[in-house]
Amino acid sequence: MFEVKSGHPIFEISHKYVDVPIATQYAQHTHSYCEILLFIRGDASYNVDGILHNAKPYDMFIIPKATYHYVIPRASAPYENYVLDFAPTLIPPTHAKKLFAAPTIINIKDDADFCRFFHTFDAYHDTYTQEDFAICAKALLRELLIFCSYRMESSVHVEPERNPLVETMLQLIAENLEQPLDAEFLAREMMLSKSYIQNVFSQSMHIGLKQYITQKKIFAAQNDLMNGMSAADACAKYEFSDYSSFFRLYKKILGYSPRQTKALGS
Repeated sequence: MFEVKSGHPIFEISHKYVDVPIATQYAQHTHSYCEILLFIRGDASYNVDGILHNAKPYDMFIIPKATYHYVIPRASAPYENYVLDFAPTLIPPTHAKKLFAAPTIINIKDDADFCRFFHTFDAYHDTYTQEDFAICAKALLRELLIFCSYRMESSVHVEPERNPLVETMLQLIAENLEQPLDAEFLAREMMLSKSYIQNVFSQSMHIGLKQYITQKKIFAAQNDLMNGMSAADACAKYEFSDYSSFFRLYKKILGYSPRQTKALGS
């Protein structure tokens, strides 16, 4: 078992085992990088942007950046997984677009070619120095992602439980990030009460609606900044009340300022 944390473009590669998982240690979160999570064993559910799934051994979660997700351990059974966190720029845009268009779950239990990649991460970590592991793991992760983009259609896709109401909310948010989004907007579009919208969303997502919308807008702004847009234009595009609020929220959510975005993404 191991955990190696780095920086751009790979943020973490780990193989973890926990004897007795404690639910409070697995916080609900989102981040500015993509994630591959391979569930090996345990008794746990995953919520990925409102989609609830009871994990089976060797379920592999493909999680795009800015996707709200968390794990819910349901029992004291040992919990084991692999986590790969990385920037989507690690692979060519054509592959990244195919892999990270939406959250996806596939099962690789009977796919020896897929499993080989994860076993090789272990072998590399046990064999190489930390510096050499970083070099080899980057190449292996890039190969895994490209391989995955080729295998997406033929792999065994897992259909999780869905909440149609929450899915509609998430779709409306994704399609209207350039609007002054709030509970009233969703309530009006869905012809439901504001309080009902807020309660259903928070119960399903374990995050407040306002906080979720803010995070989505900030991640969208980050993408535009990395593509050359000015911070002032991004602030206006996503309907922030003023630049100081935009700057404060951007730095709070991402950990760095709009001005630093391009340097971090290069």
